[in-house]
Amino acid sequence: MATLEEHKTQARIDTPEGSINSWVNGEDVPMTGTVYETFITDQATELLRVETEGYKEDRAKEYPSFADQFDDIFHNGIDAWKATIQATKDKYPKP
Repeated sequence: MATLEEHKTQARIDTPEGSINSWVNGEDVPMTGTVYETFITDQATELLRVETEGYKEDRAKEYPSFADQFDDIFHNGIDAWKATIQATKDKYPKP
C-alpha cells in the first residue's frame, strides 16, 4: 500500500505542474504554486482513501438489500446467507 507522499509523487508525474487549468478571475489559467499543490494533495488523499477504504463502498454496492437478505435467511437459512455475504467479502477483501 502506498503512502500519501508516494501518491503525491505519482500524482505529480501523472499531472505535471501547469498541465491542467483552473478557473481564476474569469480566466482559464494553468495550475501552479499553492493551487497546484492543493490539487495534488487532494488527488493523493483521495487515492489513499480509496486504497484503504474503497472496499467498503464496493461491498456496499454489491450486498443484497436488507429485504433480500432477510428473505434469503427466511427461505434458505443463516448458512446460505453467510455464503452470499462471504462471496462479496472475498471479492472485495480488506487491504
